[in-house]
Amino acid sequence: MSSAKVSQINVYPVKSTGGISISQSWVEKQGLAFDRRLMLALPDGQMITARSFPQILQISSVIVADGLRFSAEGMPALHLRYQDFKMQAVDSTVWKDTFTAYTTTDEANDWFSRIIGKHIEVLFTGDISHRYREKLGHEVSFADGYPVLLISEASLDALNERSTEHHQMSQFRTNLVVSGTEPFAEDGWKRIRIGDVEFEVMKPCERCIMTTVDPVTGKPRPTKEPLRTLSQFRANESGEVCFGQNLVAKNEGMIRTDDPIEVLEYQEKAVYPELQEQVVLECVAREEIARDFVTFWLSAKQGAVAGYLPGQYMSVELQIDGGPVSRCYTLSSSPSRPDSVALSVKRVQGGTVSNWLIDHFHPEHVLLAKQPDGVFHLPELSDKPLLLLSAGSGVTPMLSMVRWLADHNQLDDVVFYHQCRSVEDIPCRDELQSLRQAHSGLRVIFSLTQPPVDWFGLKGRLSSAHMKQVPALDAREVYICGPEGFIDQARGLLAEAGVPEDACHQELFTAASVTVDAPYQDLIIRMNDHQITGNNQQTLLEQAENQDISIPYSCRAGLCGACRVKVTQGKVRQESSPALDEDAVAQGIVLACCCTPETDVDISF
Repeated sequence: MSSAKVSQINVYPVKSTGGISISQSWVEKQGLAFDRRLMLALPDGQMITARSFPQILQISSVIVADGLRFSAEGMPALHLRYQDFKMQAVDSTVWKDTFTAYTTTDEANDWFSRIIGKHIEVLFTGDISHRYREKLGHEVSFADGYPVLLISEASLDALNERSTEHHQMSQFRTNLVVSGTEPFAEDGWKRIRIGDVEFEVMKPCERCIMTTVDPVTGKPRPTKEPLRTLSQFRANESGEVCFGQNLVAKNEGMIRTDDPIEVLEYQEKAVYPELQEQVVLECVAREEIARDFVTFWLSAKQGAVAGYLPGQYMSVELQIDGGPVSRCYTLSSSPSRPDSVALSVKRVQGGTVSNWLIDHFHPEHVLLAKQPDGVFHLPELSDKPLLLLSAGSGVTPMLSMVRWLADHNQLDDVVFYHQCRSVEDIPCRDELQSLRQAHSGLRVIFSLTQPPVDWFGLKGRLSSAHMKQVPALDAREVYICGPEGFIDQARGLLAEAGVPEDACHQELFTAASVTVDAPYQDLIIRMNDHQITGNNQQTLLEQAENQDISIPYSCRAGLCGACRVKVTQGKVRQESSPALDEDAVAQGIVLACCCTPETDVDISF
């Protein structure tokens, strides 16, 4: 550690605007001199940051003798003099802290308002900030929570080695850059001395969407890098991505670039599990399994697909019309055939992603996927007779199940029932008939709602007459997947036949409505650092979609668990769901598709 030294010192005169590199800085307990002593705020004092207005990151500043000079593309320079500040006391708010700040000048307000596109005010902390933070025991500037941030060059190098994109230190808005260390050496520091100042390392810095803003264009990267890569090896137990260390100064003094860093006390480094949650999958083949129904066979190009259970789904992300779009699709392949996985996608009216895949996704194309998940699946071992009931695209988990059972020679007593429109809509008909011929214990039943005149199989929608075709129905474990009407009909018929409720497992492929009795109320909803004005009437998923925030989902009915998110603050209304167990509820996990906020909430996913 003897070679560790400060390679760069940065200050950010206005919160969320561009930084300035300086060769030395006076350090106070409230932060570095000139660092985030100014803030842009709404008329009510609420802070404005680049999380909502990323264009302000491109505002640059220079420290001059009597104040600051600001510049931005297409704007005349602004010279802000301390002597011109009106210094009228006003309430200001940074996150949950409300405290007294001071007004600056009308000229500054007008200049920054033109860039933001709405009326804002430029506020000053005062010579000594009035924002007292109990956990620190002293005042802090307009910084998010802690006065000083430190990151090593080696840590950034380690990130760039993993990421598909190149990242700069400016994305992370660090005050102190350190050279001469191994990657993440700063995680093990507890107390350090730089120049005249002793610092205490308080906690890892939890990163937000601001890190994804390209410092050149001022626009968020649609790939969500570097958060995507950092989440694979720098995420804590709560799912927060950590990069850099927050410091507090124990005394005042001067620090300079090239000052050596003396480590006075070490601490045990936080352990971040190495995840392989995301996989790049390449299409190796596409197979037409029925009319407007395509199976995409995929092989891992980067990473590896972990073991999964037959019936589980996979969340995938595609770039459509220049932006990322996420959806969840059940795997139709069997985990017993690990060389590739399969997504079977049916064209649907108004289906953005499904229809795009069928029209545009071909061999050698790639998509990004998360590891398989979901509570709707066969158990690893079971000797019970089975009934697999499906309709429409609900056949996909049943294909996975029957393939897995065939590979494990467990098709001794299985009934495979599928309802669709016509002969052309029967999925994987030849494969299923071949399995039936190879396994005497498998019975395959197709029912057509629009059959041809020469069709001799079952006709119409699921009925009690159809159920009579299933021997020993009340002794079977039943898996149901399809539209809501199909599932409701199936559960009613099964109950009439004496099938225990706990023997029926279902996954719904259409949305269910959510009714809210409370009067309408506007709310603030924060989702992964996106802040939106929402309400207490619509589900979290609907409100996210209204703001082009992509939450993965599948059934939209609270049954599959694909849209699980975590409530970190606030209250929501969540009905009971088979996709949420007691442990998940205790951790604040809810389902975005059928959960409505009751108060202002913070959501992470």
